[in-house]
Parts: sequence; structure tokens; C-alpha cells
Amino acid sequence: MEHASKFVYVYDHSDSEDVDLDDPDEPSSVKSPAAGASVQKRDSTQHAAPKTARRSQTFLGSVGSSLRTIFSARSRKGKSEKSHSSGEEDDDSATVPQAPVQQSPRTSAPKKKKRVREADPNIVTFKFSKLVDPSHMQTGDPIACTECSACLSQLSELRDAAGEGKTWRCEFCDKENLLPHFSEVQKPAEEDVTYMVEPAPAVQAGQPVGFDESVVVFCIDVSGSMGATVQGPGNQYISRLDGVKMAIDQQLTKLCQDYPRRRVCLIAFESRVQINGDCSAMPVALTANYDNAQAVMDEARGLSSLRPVSETAGTIRERVRRMRTLGSTALGPALAAALSIAIQTPGSQVIMCTDGLANVGVGSLESSDQVHTAEPFYEQMKDLAKQHGVSISIISIEGGDCKLGQLGILADATGGQVNIVDPLQLRDEFGSILESRVLATNVRATLYLHRGLYVRYETSMVNVVTRDVGSVTGDQEITFEYGVRRGQTDARGAVSEAAGGDEAEKKEEKGGAAKVWNPVDELEWLPFQLQLRYTAADGSKALRVFVQRRNLTRDRVRAEQHVNLRVVASHAVQQTAAFAEQAYFTNAQAYNVGMSRKLGLWNTESDADRRVYSAFTDYNHDLVHENVRRARFSSSAVPGSIHDEPARASPLANADDKVAKAVFRAKKKAHFT
Repeated sequence: MEHASKFVYVYDHSDSEDVDLDDPDEPSSVKSPAAGASVQKRDSTQHAAPKTARRSQTFLGSVGSSLRTIFSARSRKGKSEKSHSSGEEDDDSATVPQAPVQQSPRTSAPKKKKRVREADPNIVTFKFSKLVDPSHMQTGDPIACTECSACLSQLSELRDAAGEGKTWRCEFCDKENLLPHFSEVQKPAEEDVTYMVEPAPAVQAGQPVGFDESVVVFCIDVSGSMGATVQGPGNQYISRLDGVKMAIDQQLTKLCQDYPRRRVCLIAFESRVQINGDCSAMPVALTANYDNAQAVMDEARGLSSLRPVSETAGTIRERVRRMRTLGSTALGPALAAALSIAIQTPGSQVIMCTDGLANVGVGSLESSDQVHTAEPFYEQMKDLAKQHGVSISIISIEGGDCKLGQLGILADATGGQVNIVDPLQLRDEFGSILESRVLATNVRATLYLHRGLYVRYETSMVNVVTRDVGSVTGDQEITFEYGVRRGQTDARGAVSEAAGGDEAEKKEEKGGAAKVWNPVDELEWLPFQLQLRYTAADGSKALRVFVQRRNLTRDRVRAEQHVNLRVVASHAVQQTAAFAEQAYFTNAQAYNVGMSRKLGLWNTESDADRRVYSAFTDYNHDLVHENVRRARFSSSAVPGSIHDEPARASPLANADDKVAKAVFRAKKKAHFT
């Protein structure tokens, strides 16, 4: 785990500030006296925010007017966004007026300001590339708390029981656990330990050990629009399909060199779905009912006999060269067929390349009604891929429109990639996907915080949160932001969820409520535990437990000294994308402005900080300025609240493909490494 600060910042009242969504480049008043003092202290000890900070603020300001024009009518009819970044409700009908016609932003009506919580460095992240690092193998089974399931660790204190054994009071939920037959070897001595839950499946006789025999399914759109051309080197024109052909040819060579026992399956789709397999036999056009995903999968499953790519590369190249364009786009049936083949070997990959909307059979997306109807199908395909450890990558050809807001969910949930690519750059994109190997599948990450803390932006204010991550690659990262509870306590000292967290902070800000006791007030340090349950590449199942401690401080200036800028920047991008994914564009912008401002203050101008901050402003510019403002939702695509049951259709389902690409690529990636 990586923390943004060496300390946990414990506050009595949550500081807040106003951010100007029209012109964040202007100084913004900090309303909280404590916040104002802390800013003044930091300014006296740190460099002024560099010019790149002003750049990141300036481009964010231009987003506001575009978004207000787009969403003002909808917000009066739809449900108001909840400001999860501040814990307050944001009534767009009251705070987002119609943009005045032909007025200068400098002389128009009062600019829109939004009150947000002043950001702090209470952030923790984990990069999944760490899964390949050595870990101490702990013998036996983990000892878990009977109340919250946190694991006994090197930080746990044991006492002699009245009779035989030991007692352990859980450092996270305060539950006293009796360990009647405890042995000292059961207590981990390291902060990073791994428990073997289930060994790898037995290798069949004669089967080579240590070779990658997973499947790569190239699922290629050959509909009529793939014949469109672009100008290439030497004023030559090549079609979109020609770009795909060159990309596959190059990757076959690389696979033969690096992974000769991997297997390649070729599927081409237009109005029909054609299964080429490893191209050692004649292609087979599926005859099943294309409106029935299960029927398509059953037929395709019987056509999946595949040999190693080292034996089939030549015949696959010849079949690819003969592909021609015609017809419509049976993308949904092709996806079902590809998955039915890939799921037979965990760790396999589906690479789908298309330039248009699915419009034949199950999963069609041409109309808004079809988008809604297709949702269960894509959910089924996503769950099936996650269950079997298959990653799905979606490549859209530049100039096309395939509703990445819908299809991108498949890649987002399975560890795949989402991108829009120029046909001339397809070779690099295919190579990037194949090099991004799945490290683990069926990953579930559970973060445990002390009961005096809570995880922000979850469905409820709890100190234990589990995220179903699915398949992970080395360039993915998971991030968490946490706050200090200031709620009522029961007789045992446990903090009431109903009165704690953001809601309590909101009341404190408005009414100046008296400080409420929190168990962290009596402690000098707090524990953090991250549990990762996953299936490894060899099929074994494991539980990896990371446990760390952090000292407490009530001094914001101290907490903000030597901030790990990479951790904050990566989380800021991911959380902005998470808000945008649910169409909370006002909250995404406000949160981003606040975090950008803090990153400018925390930038020490060291070489490492300068690199991170420069990369952050560039990436942020693309995510927020170039893409969030492009969002154009239908009037029916009203964003939902994370506290409500989710809407059946994805809020991004009708978004511009470039917006969807930017959001999905920002959500999980380990940025600024």
C-alpha cells in the first residue's frame, strides 16, 4: 500500500472552501478559519504554485459553461445531483442558471461557486503490479475476526485467556476474539503475507509446465464501413480493414517469438458471424438464432479446437489477407461466440475491433430503446468474462461510433483496454493489449480501516469496503480516500453510521456543532489492512494480506508535508472519472478543481514532483477539458445517486465515444508512475 502522507490527518471539523466553476484561475476565498490559517502557513514554507497549476485551473473553468447549457433543462426535470465531494445536495436548478446570451464571462451574472470539502492527504492506494513481488508464505489458515473478518497480523495484541489459549481484540472493530488453540506460528511476523487457499490444478500427464497456452481471440468487424480509407505514408490510401490486417500480421510474428504455445482464434463478423478458429479448416458461418446469445454460444463452443500459434500463424495470415468488407454489424453475436471460446481457458483475451454500432441480433445499439434492451446481455457477457478470468478489450476505429459508453463497461470490468485508434496506429495498439498480461483473475479487494474512520464515496459510510475488481493487469491501481467520523457513539464506543461521516461534517460546517468523541482521539496510530483474494495465472487461489500503521496528527500543515504527489494525482484522476462515469459532471469538475489546487500547493518542485505534476496537468486537460465537456446525454439519461438503486442503463451509454474512452481509461490505470 502507498499512502499520500506519513500521517493520518485527524480533524475536529472538516475544512471547506468555495471553488469557482466559471473562473478557477481567480483566487478563491477559503471560508473555514482553520483552512485559511493552514493555507497561509503552507504558502510561507512552500513554493508558489507553478504555472502548470494555473493551466490546469484555467481549462477546468471553461468546462462549466458548456456543461450548464447542456444539463440545465434536464436538471430541472431530473433528479438533482448529490454533491458527494462535499456531502451536500447540489440543486442545479438553483445554482446553475442558464448561460446568458452574448455576454462576456467577466461581466455577466455572478459566477457559479460550489462549496467543497478542502482536500486533505488521507488517501491510500495499491498498484496491482505488486502482486508479482515476493511475499511471505504464511503457513496454515488465516485467523479472522468473527465480527469484521479482518485478519490477525503483526500489529495484533494477544493476551492470555482465562482458561486455555489467547484473546485478541480486533484493532478495526474492537471485537474480542477467543483463540483457544492458538500457536505462535499462526501470528504473521511480516506486513505482507500470502495464504494459499487452493493449490493449482494438477497438470495432466505430458502437458508442458510453465508455458502460456491461453487463447487470443481476434474478433474483427468486416462490415461495409470498414472499407473506408485514410491517407497513409507516400500518399497511399489504406482501408480500416487493411490497418487491422497489418496489426494482426505483426502480432502473429511477436506471438510466435514470445509465446509460441499461445493459441489464436480468428472471428470475422458482418451481418453474419464467421468462425475461422485457427484457420486449419474451412470457416463456418454460425446459423443459430442471432437474437439468442445462448444458442450462438452453444454452436460456437463446438468450433474451438485450436493448436499453438507456432503451428498456425501461416494459415491465419492467409485467411486474414482474404478478408473482405460487406454487410452490417452483428457485434453482439460475435462477442458471445468469442467468449464461448475464450472462457474455456482462464487468462485468455478477446480483442474486439469495430468502427460502428451493433445493429444485428442480440446487443444491438442503434436506438435508445435498443440500448436499454441490450443492457442485460452486456451485463451477462461481463459477468461471464469475469467469472472465467477473460479480459475483453474494445478498439474503436477513429471516425466511427460504436457506443463505447456501453461496450467500455466490458473492458472496464475485465481488465481490458478501451481506445479509439487511427487505422495506421492499430499495430501499436494491438501490441500494447497483448503485452498487458492479466496477473490475476477474480480479484476482490477489501480495505479495513479503524472504526473511527470511514471510506469516502461509497454507498454507505463504513470502515470496511469490498470492491469486486475482476481481472487485473500490471498497469492497474486501486485507490481509496477516507475521512474521520464525528458521529454519536453507543455504550461500547462504536460510532453510529447514521450520524457520522460526510453528513456530520456538513452539520459541523453549517452549525458549528460541538466536537463529538471518537475512539481515534485516544490513539497515537491507526492500522490499515488490505486483503486481496484472487486466482493466480497457474489456477491457484490465494489470499494476500497487507497490514501497515500510520501515526496520527491534528496538524494539517504537518500532514501535508512531503505529500506523495503521485498517490494524490492518481486518485484525483480516478475519482474524477468515477464521478463522470455516473454523469455527475458538476461534482467531477468541482472535485477536480479542489484537488488540482492542492496538488499545486503540495508540489515541492523536486524533480519527481515536477514530473508528476506536469503529467497530471496534461492528462487532466485531456480528461476534463477535452472530453467531459463533450458529453451529450439524451434527456432520459439522468444521473443517479450512488445512494439509490442504480439505473438499469449506464449513464454513459449515450455519451460521445471520446468521452467514454477518456473516462474508462482514467478509472483504474496506475497513473504517473
